Amino acid sequence: MKYVVFIILIFSFNLISTNALSAEITSVKIYGNKRIDNNTIYFYTKHPLTGNITQANIDQIIKNLYSTHLFSKVEVSIENDTQLIIRLKENPVINNIYIKGNKEFNNKDLKDDVLQLKALSVFTKTKLRHDISQLYTLYQSKGKLGVKITYDITDKSNNSIDLTININEGITAKIKTIKFIGNKSFTDYQLKSLLTSKEVKFFKIFSSSTKYLIDRLMIDQANLYNFYATNGFINFKVRSIISEVSDDYSSVNIIFSLEEGNRYKFGTSTIFTDKNFIGNKDIKSHLQKLIQSQQGNVFNITKVNNSISAITSYLNNQGNLFSTAKSEHEIIEKDNIVNVKYIVYTGDHVYINNINIKNNTRTLDSVIRRQLSISEGDVYNSSTVKTSQQNVLNLGFFEDVNVETQKINDNSVDLNFNVKERGTGSFDIGAGFSSMTGLVGKINIKERNILGTGKTFAIKLERSITNFSGAADLITPYFLDSNISLGIGLFYSQQKNQANEQRVLPSDTSVFSSSSMGFSTRLSHNITNNIIGALQYSYKYNHIYDVSRYASILIREQKGKNIDSSIGYSLIYSSIDNMYQPKNGIFAKIEQSLSGIGGTLHYIKTEGSATYLHPILQKINNDIIFKIKSSLGYVFAYNNEGIKIGQRFFIGSNDIRGFSISGIGPRDKITHDALGGNFYFSLINQVDFPIGLPDNLGIKGSLFIDAATLFGIDSEMHNNYDSSKSLRIAIGFGFSWKSPFGPVRIDFGFPIKQEKFDIKYVPRFSPDTGI
Repeated sequence: MKYVVFIILIFSFNLISTNALSAEITSVKIYGNKRIDNNTIYFYTKHPLTGNITQANIDQIIKNLYSTHLFSKVEVSIENDTQLIIRLKENPVINNIYIKGNKEFNNKDLKDDVLQLKALSVFTKTKLRHDISQLYTLYQSKGKLGVKITYDITDKSNNSIDLTININEGITAKIKTIKFIGNKSFTDYQLKSLLTSKEVKFFKIFSSSTKYLIDRLMIDQANLYNFYATNGFINFKVRSIISEVSDDYSSVNIIFSLEEGNRYKFGTSTIFTDKNFIGNKDIKSHLQKLIQSQQGNVFNITKVNNSISAITSYLNNQGNLFSTAKSEHEIIEKDNIVNVKYIVYTGDHVYINNINIKNNTRTLDSVIRRQLSISEGDVYNSSTVKTSQQNVLNLGFFEDVNVETQKINDNSVDLNFNVKERGTGSFDIGAGFSSMTGLVGKINIKERNILGTGKTFAIKLERSITNFSGAADLITPYFLDSNISLGIGLFYSQQKNQANEQRVLPSDTSVFSSSSMGFSTRLSHNITNNIIGALQYSYKYNHIYDVSRYASILIREQKGKNIDSSIGYSLIYSSIDNMYQPKNGIFAKIEQSLSGIGGTLHYIKTEGSATYLHPILQKINNDIIFKIKSSLGYVFAYNNEGIKIGQRFFIGSNDIRGFSISGIGPRDKITHDALGGNFYFSLINQVDFPIGLPDNLGIKGSLFIDAATLFGIDSEMHNNYDSSKSLRIAIGFGFSWKSPFGPVRIDFGFPIKQEKFDIKYVPRFSPDTGI
């Protein structure tokens, strides 16, 4: 009985305590608020402040006001049984936030993206502790394991402060050793080669890969899983990554603890499809052929993922835009096999509703639309959409072309081509000095998109003391709304004799005067998406006169006038990813012309070239590009005529760096005049790579090996000139720069195989066409 009485007494006491404070409030007084008005405080209490108020009500009011983070101190009491008193101390406002000692990151980025505290916001110790913790995490993720962070608060007027965060970054920890525990099937050496994190070695002392970075370790963990899962270990796990930090935070020993599990082979591979494919044996049969997971082979997660990608891509191209595929793995432990189920959800055919062109402020819609291989109403085909995107990008009018698929309903989508326009006009004016021609002035004006119509117009003028040349070209694509482009060009050039009756002349000095004028017209057509064919006609009037008596006899016999009237064709194949910044693909060209259509010259000229580009070492850097380019040309005369000097090939620095403009090929023994040749071959091998400068500078480095030869003259006077069929070879390095006026480059070539009569020249400045 006494226990019952005791329990009743305790309950009664608690009930009395809870309701001990209860008052009818008729007025409210607030003290201590300077920035925040009373009405705002009333709102933040989230409770009626008049009427019956209990202690529980007061506790809730205090809790609600603290939750706003506007106050560092809140007191609520009742006076005279009818008045509610709220006493507050406001948290200060931050005037400015200063970050000192930071070198690893941009201060603005830290303030915008990391710190919760902002200038002109309310300061709280809770947010400060959070921000300090975030900064520690950020710096340590970048290898700054010994970072020290403190702060100073400076009081200002009107309950405001300045906050200064002091950062002592310390040194970046380097990876001393990398070890593995639990690896039985592969050696430490094999596994280390998979990692982006590398141990400090003498030859890697300046490499960034030796820095201890948390993000990089996460990539390494994924690389290890992919490697093991590609080699049959589907249950592989990285149990833990242990980092042993030195006392001075300068180095780290990393230990990967691995659990390999068993090695499995592929069992059966089965496709399960939804109702859209029921009874469609042809499509299911085709999908089955796309599967790379063949029974009996070692399990390979990459082949599974590639199979899923191939299935999805095929279905997209069939118009099933919203199709998906996934794999499920059934592990049979007793047989060490994995049965793979490919589950395919096809959805319905999707049609293109509208094609919208966006952000083309200058280029006409029609110019863009004629590059599209798709039309409104077509079944959606992802391959055709990608081709259209690349076609628009290849115009060269846009920095970027992004295709957005906007779902209208389950059966239709809108395609939005979002373009970012770039400058298409250029005006170059320059001057220089050449030992051969003296002071040289150049003016180049080009617009590749006249009034947004896609037409190209270019004027080139060059003037020196002895030479003048000018050319104007107009290209009209889709001439008369056809798929044919029309090109028209006019040209004129004049070169004066520089000999002035001197016997001793620079080897590249002109020893005769010449003039040439004419026009050309060209019709081109896209035969396929990758092949362009063209027909052309050219009319040129040539005059060679004022030949120096000290010139080569092979040049003196060229004196006179002639008319070069020729027709020709060309074929171009291109799978280049970007014509203005190529990184991958093939560009090949062959052209042939027949002269003698009403003129005085009779010859056939053939030229061809092929360029291959591909990123190498993609695991290290996708911007390391290998390029190989091969070119050759041959010209021969018919009608028992010889080839005039103006129709021969002259090659040098453009084909083999380290030599002058006409640095190789037949040359007069006495005057050293370049005579040109009827046959040439050249080969360029080049690797382009980043040199560690910021990407926005657009500067890259190159290493190259060039080879070339030029020979053959229609003359029986073989004793009067030097010639050789041997390959000349040069090695060297260069730099390319994506300048505001277009890509340019400088190359330093050094011949390692040459003939005595060849002429060297270093360095070489030139536009960088990329191909």
